[in-house]
Amino acid sequence: MWNQIQRVSISFALMLVVYFVYTVTLVPMIEPTINRNGRGAGTADNFDFVSEKKQQLGLLFPPDSWQMGPTKVLESSNIMLLMKDFREVGENRLQLEPLTILAFDTDEGREKWEGPIMVLNAERAVLEFTELNLAFGRIGELVGGNLVGEVRISRENRGDADPLEIETSDVRLATDRVETTRPVKFRLGDHHGSGRHLIARFEEGPRKAEQKGPNISGLSSLELVQVERILLAATGQGLFGDGKAKAEQPQAAGETPKPAPPRGGMYDSAPIEIRSRGPFLFDGTHRIATFRDQVDVRRLVDGQQPDRLRSDLLEIHFEASAAEAGPLPEDSTESMKGMKISRVVAVGKPFRLTAPSVESTATGAQLIYDLGRDVIEVRGSPSAVLTKGDYRIQSPNLQYEFAESSSRLGRVWSAGPGVFTGALPQKDETAQPDPVTISWSSELRIEQQNLEYIAAVVGDAVVQMDRQGRVNADQLFVWLRDETQGDDAQTLVPDRLRATGNVQLDTPQATGSTRDLKAWFQYDKLKPLPEDEGPPGLTTPGQVAGGPNRSRGPGRASGPSAAEEEQPLEGRYHMDGDQVQLVLRNDGEATHLENVTVTGNVKLSEILASDQKNLAPMMIRGNAVQLVRSPSRHATIHIVGNPGVVEGRGVQLLNKHIQIDQRQGRIWSDGKGELVFPLERDFQGRKLAVPEFFTVQWQGGMEIQRDQVVFDRAVHVQGRQQQLDTARMTITLSQALDFENPGENRNIAARAVECSNGVKIYNRTVEGREIKSVDQFDAKSLRIDQFSGDIYAAGPGTAKSVVRGGGAMMPGARPAEPPVDQSNQLTFIRVDFVSHMSGNLHKREVTFHGVDRAIYGPVADWDKEINATSAASLGPDDVTLRSEKLTLVQLPNSSTAENQGMELIAANNVEVQGRLFTAWADQISYATAKDLLILRGNGRNAAQLSHQKHIGGSRQTVSAGVIRYWPKQRELNMDDGKFIDITNLPGMSPERSPLR
Repeated sequence: MWNQIQRVSISFALMLVVYFVYTVTLVPMIEPTINRNGRGAGTADNFDFVSEKKQQLGLLFPPDSWQMGPTKVLESSNIMLLMKDFREVGENRLQLEPLTILAFDTDEGREKWEGPIMVLNAERAVLEFTELNLAFGRIGELVGGNLVGEVRISRENRGDADPLEIETSDVRLATDRVETTRPVKFRLGDHHGSGRHLIARFEEGPRKAEQKGPNISGLSSLELVQVERILLAATGQGLFGDGKAKAEQPQAAGETPKPAPPRGGMYDSAPIEIRSRGPFLFDGTHRIATFRDQVDVRRLVDGQQPDRLRSDLLEIHFEASAAEAGPLPEDSTESMKGMKISRVVAVGKPFRLTAPSVESTATGAQLIYDLGRDVIEVRGSPSAVLTKGDYRIQSPNLQYEFAESSSRLGRVWSAGPGVFTGALPQKDETAQPDPVTISWSSELRIEQQNLEYIAAVVGDAVVQMDRQGRVNADQLFVWLRDETQGDDAQTLVPDRLRATGNVQLDTPQATGSTRDLKAWFQYDKLKPLPEDEGPPGLTTPGQVAGGPNRSRGPGRASGPSAAEEEQPLEGRYHMDGDQVQLVLRNDGEATHLENVTVTGNVKLSEILASDQKNLAPMMIRGNAVQLVRSPSRHATIHIVGNPGVVEGRGVQLLNKHIQIDQRQGRIWSDGKGELVFPLERDFQGRKLAVPEFFTVQWQGGMEIQRDQVVFDRAVHVQGRQQQLDTARMTITLSQALDFENPGENRNIAARAVECSNGVKIYNRTVEGREIKSVDQFDAKSLRIDQFSGDIYAAGPGTAKSVVRGGGAMMPGARPAEPPVDQSNQLTFIRVDFVSHMSGNLHKREVTFHGVDRAIYGPVADWDKEINATSAASLGPDDVTLRSEKLTLVQLPNSSTAENQGMELIAANNVEVQGRLFTAWADQISYATAKDLLILRGNGRNAAQLSHQKHIGGSRQTVSAGVIRYWPKQRELNMDDGKFIDITNLPGMSPERSPLR
């Protein structure tokens, strides 16, 4: 029977020892550098336990303890059970009261008393067996039991073991686990902890032939359902106490690294506190410790903000030293030797990490901290946030690898869409840092190479610096130059930039879009940049027109001389092209655009200031555009295209090669080209309802100089209703073009137009949707003053017009008819002159000198003309005229009549011929609105009017000083009559007298 009790008690004790030894695994998850080397087995051949038992127990218990009095003792090779008594307490149940278990580090005789000894004390133990019959000495397998009352486990500081104390009560035993729902407190060395409801589960190991107790090989898991507080001592830096101070990066090649300044002894020994509302679970098989529900981890530092991690779930992964890699050994105590944290995983909604020790914070759905590699990986749903000093990165998946110095930016990698923000300190300590923002949709990488940081941004890349501007692209590379001096705060400034694919540019002096952007940054106050290679495919800046000289000296940028730097290039531009190359210079206060070269499908346009929004911006298009800053701040622009285009202020210029000199106020081109410009008046000087655009084409060349625009050879001008052809045309502007102050050009207009070496004009007048007149004109030369309205043309020339309105000037062959409305009647007028033409278009008055022939009469269509080769070819109401001078006046509209018509005045030996009449006078006038024809003599010769009823018939003649005739009413009136041979005018009522 005693053998059965001994076997069962030893098995029970083994379970307890395994359970409580694994309780100390709470500490190694935070403090993984516990070194406890096992002691070798000694010999115990001459060891007499009976004689030395009290002496050995006296090392563990006070003299008045019950363990030092009469006891019952059960002992195996490394387990000793002490009890006062035992008895049956029910069916298959056995009670031991009180109970002490001693667990030795070895089973080798006397030496086991010299090593660490685990002591378990319980007030009472009740065990349950599959069979229990003390009378016959039959005791079955242990199936469970309880440790009733207070349970205390302790270990003194012996050998390599730290002192241990565990206090709990009412422990429940099972074949696969032990459990207590009571509070638990423990202390291991400098580590403390407390909680409630402890559960330890065991692994089933291979059963040996001689084994008779429970088949237990080790701890499967350890769970503390309620965690109140775990306080752990930790050394080293970082949130989990194993970080090490690192050397600063060398400042130059060959220079010895300087150690990082210490953080202070108090920091190096700061404890770590872990709290959670949920359970703590240690997976002994996979070496993973887990905390759940509002987990709070803090590194407690006196007088400083603690490093802190808050999450819903915390996993701490351990790894064994190289000598202990592989599965956990059966001896649980030995299995913890040399273990250390390999990584930490935190999950939350979200988790929050605040680490002032490394100037970092993190927020997201999951945190993975690889302590060996000094890498933090943060994942978020939808995004996570990681900060380092003034730098902040937000992305669904990102990694940060700490630099050799905590004050320096380390390696950054991010997958998925994200945003990076920070502030780039300036070399000038008085200047404010330059904020920078980088965003992407695919990937971000920031790495250090030599004295530069390279930021690679892939997928919808955006880099924005408040002072330098903004760049969008499919992928973008930024080279940041490290200007840090000694232990100062890190200073990074952009040195160059390369962007490819759908590039959008927005800087203080330029915006644009391109497939390939290259930019270089110059600083007046930075030290010289060492020679190095640019990015792949990036040309050396000195090879670019206007590019910077990288071997610049300290204190100033390369490029223009000091005199040239006095004034920056004014204005802001938008640039589109296949490739854009920029040089930007920062003078410490602002960034200026020095040079621009744009090639391939170029579009360069002016961005107007807020007070110039009513102006049309200047725009340039072509195959290549180069803008170079001149010594006097002006720009010289070269445009090459097929064709190149310059437009703005309502003007558009097209030519293969256009040159602009801002200082001279000059634009010129050679060869054929085209210009589109607006006019407020037509070619006759009449005010248009809305300004109309005209197109000028030429074959020779064009030049704009100050206030004159000259077009040479085969010039063609086309408007919506007008057309002009000439050999050479000069346009005088209302004021000189001002290239320095574009706002002064807002009211510029064409003052005068002059055509020479032949000119032809076609014009239609339209009011609303109704055509009012169609005019054609050709002469040797023409000059029109748009402001005064004066017009002059040198002959010989011809003027043709078809106007709406008018009527018969002379009596026709038709019988008398009632008056009809002739306001929609089309009237054709043609004047052939041999001398010149003059007049004023504003007054709608023009005079032809040396009129060889003039034709007047109705037509059926706007394109019809009157054939005046002979009298027989004339219509009934057609009239031809010859005189020294002919004046045509377009009468203005009035409120009482929609169309006042026109007035014709012919003077000096006027000869008029119609189909059935002829007339002579010194002056003839006809007003269509009054329907009145007046013929006047010159005093010596009377005016004559001769008429016949049909061609070849007899003529009737009237001769008088003044003859007045109203064609519609067929009325005739004469003053100073000289001769009359008329029986009756056609259509005249016989009752009315023709004389007054």
